[in-house]
Amino acid sequence: MPFHIPKKLMNATTFWYLLRLDKSCSADPQKAKSVQNHKIHKLMKKAYEIPFYRKRFEENHLTPDDFHSSEDLVKFPVITKDELRVWMKELYDAHPETRDQWDATSTSGSTGIPLRLYQSQRERACANASWIRILQSFGYRPFTGKMISFESSYRTEKKQHDSFIQRFGILQRRKLSEKRCAGDGMREVIQELNEYKPDLICLRKNCIVRIALYAQQHNLTIHQPKWYIPVSEMVDELTRNILEKTFGPGLVDAYGSDETGSCIIKRPGKDYYDICNDTHVVNIYDQDGKPADEGRIIITPLYKTEFPIINYDIGDTASSYTRNGLRYITSIHGRLNDMIRHENGEDTSVLELRKIPNGITGIAQFRYIQESYHDLRIELVRDPQDLTYSQQEISAYFLQKLSDLYGDEFRITINWLDAIPPDPNGKLRCFVCEI
Repeated sequence: MPFHIPKKLMNATTFWYLLRLDKSCSADPQKAKSVQNHKIHKLMKKAYEIPFYRKRFEENHLTPDDFHSSEDLVKFPVITKDELRVWMKELYDAHPETRDQWDATSTSGSTGIPLRLYQSQRERACANASWIRILQSFGYRPFTGKMISFESSYRTEKKQHDSFIQRFGILQRRKLSEKRCAGDGMREVIQELNEYKPDLICLRKNCIVRIALYAQQHNLTIHQPKWYIPVSEMVDELTRNILEKTFGPGLVDAYGSDETGSCIIKRPGKDYYDICNDTHVVNIYDQDGKPADEGRIIITPLYKTEFPIINYDIGDTASSYTRNGLRYITSIHGRLNDMIRHENGEDTSVLELRKIPNGITGIAQFRYIQESYHDLRIELVRDPQDLTYSQQEISAYFLQKLSDLYGDEFRITINWLDAIPPDPNGKLRCFVCEI
């Protein structure tokens, strides 16, 4: 396919790439590994022609012939979000004659600074096809199924009523504005879900959790779709419990980013995440930058050959294992930059803070906010269906656990809320450091 496909051909190109993808998401390990190896070498040959990457090859005395597998990618330097931001800006400034043909997106800025991204129309079509394939892999039929999805934060949305073909039951999809998922507007949202009866609900995690909590708090019956996907944020055990009480057992946990696309998926009933090995490489590096079963998640989208993103440090950590040459993820832990700041200059992980809510029942949502070196605020939302412990007992449990961890270092404030509001970027991070 040409570098610049017309935007008018986007749907046709997406369908063409979809036909070429393995619908099983790499059920055959040998085939998946062979396809992945071929695409890795092809990607590195393309990257070698790009000055930004050519410099990285030369600085490390490497050539494309050094790369034929996911294991070989360990030789290549990792790219950070800041480095990607600088390169994307340089590309935009250097190519005024072609940049109007690029597809521009932006990350939500959950780390504080949004990242402006560019990709070719072909790459966008590949990303779309990869996402549709993920939906198909657990049984959803995009052409005949009914979906509720969220509004994009960076694209102009199309008209909200059904199109001509949608009236015939083809490609049915409705958008749900997150602005409506607040207060008593929830009742109308739930009524619409019950009337539309979608097969699949795909909403940002904080939005679908608020819907679930409202339904539980007001004893409202809500349509249970075959599948539902909380996106943009990780699904912890508290979230899983709340959602399954309201929406049933069809929870699908899909992981990825705006930069890399979705590439890791946990289907209903599974205790591990599959990786889309024919479209991505997902490696795990330890703190020394060596391959490991637990550590940083490093992602390489194999279809991005015009604007490559090779060995991208996505900022999260995970545990995994390898079987028959393919990696499987067992758990995704969270951001490396979520750190407690101490007055002596040290930083410590928030992993122990994340464990506290899992030690007692009755909590639907939680968030820690470090306001200063000595002030830590905790926001909690009650699980309306679990009254085993009182709010006072839960608060006392948190205070004891925090005292065990930090002694009297922090002044602890606990606020009980009806729902925790999302951040301005639409996400809801469970730890925020304001220092």
